[in-house]
Amino acid sequence: MDFGRIWAEINLDALNYNLDQVKGLAGNRKILFAVKADAYGHGLCEVAEELKDRVDALGVAGVEEGVSLRAFGIKDTPIVVLSPAPYDEIPDLFEHNLTPSVTEMEFARRLAKEAEKRKTETGIHIEVDTGMGRTGISVSDAVSFITRVAELPGLRLEGIFTHFPAPDSDIVFTRDQLGQYDDLLTRLKQQGISGFLRHSAGSDAILNLPESHLDMIRPGLIIYGILPESYHSGLRSTDLDIIPVMSVRSRIVNLRDIPAGHSISYERSYFTPRDSRIAVITAGYGDGYPRALTNRGWAIVAGKRAPIVGNVCMDLTMLDVTKIPDIEIGDPVTLLGSAGDDTITANEMATWAQTVPYEIICRVSPRVPRIYIHKGKVKKVRNLLNNYGKR
Repeated sequence: MDFGRIWAEINLDALNYNLDQVKGLAGNRKILFAVKADAYGHGLCEVAEELKDRVDALGVAGVEEGVSLRAFGIKDTPIVVLSPAPYDEIPDLFEHNLTPSVTEMEFARRLAKEAEKRKTETGIHIEVDTGMGRTGISVSDAVSFITRVAELPGLRLEGIFTHFPAPDSDIVFTRDQLGQYDDLLTRLKQQGISGFLRHSAGSDAILNLPESHLDMIRPGLIIYGILPESYHSGLRSTDLDIIPVMSVRSRIVNLRDIPAGHSISYERSYFTPRDSRIAVITAGYGDGYPRALTNRGWAIVAGKRAPIVGNVCMDLTMLDVTKIPDIEIGDPVTLLGSAGDDTITANEMATWAQTVPYEIICRVSPRVPRIYIHKGKVKKVRNLLNNYGKR
């Protein structure tokens, strides 16, 4: 495929296949699909449109993401705002039928006041902090807090959830969190509060801790076809066969024969150890290609791996292609995904860049066109020139 200087291919068939696999694990549990951060870089509206009728809810981080989905035409699928919303965005929650997370009392009071003003009600999900140490009401205060919130007019308790910080590395701690959460649910039931959705498991916990699945699971990474690092370490309790959804490709725009001892790119961080052939490709940190890959990452050229040499630039990156014959200007280069018999995974690139696979896919820049592929054919192209974010 030929789509300019750089592009990201989004395989919609793989997306649906991965959801099928997750549904197999979920059984009859509901699925809240995380589409925050532009659907982990895959395209918020396009991905949500593809799966909106196959999941029970969509999870976003902020009100603006939810508003974007409604404006795109996703009207009926519930949208849960998983992070605390600023007070001044409370009217937007009502205007666009978005379900907020409640983590503190003043927000709950203002939400109830807005519901009363509009003579309506809104569903809410309350977050309980069992050990994440980020947002949510402390589990020790949760019974009192939830009881008071449940008494506020216009608020309908739809869910109570918690979040795990280490389901991929500390199962003992995570099980303790789940125990605290279960104890809270027992105490709430004694107070006559029940009938809400219980949810706690993201991708790692879905695989590592089946007892955390409860009423609803919150998959993100695994539906995009990326397995958590814990899966590769053997920590998993459940096997899962999934396909990466995103591939990122660029092309060669310059080929030069450079003598031994010559520096390459900014800061002169690399010197050619021998007479070398250097390819310049149209990808850089302005596209979200990590600068941390300087002198340590790889790309696939003509079915073979070529090392990155010199500093990754904003718009360009250099590869040593000395050992790869018969390449030409214009040839495609695979930065992420499969080419021939080789694959560069988000996990592998994250290891090179000393980060997590989430960041690798989330950071792919809006200036990189997304090419949506269904049954081997291009279904849609999203770029900065075609009314970005619209149908």
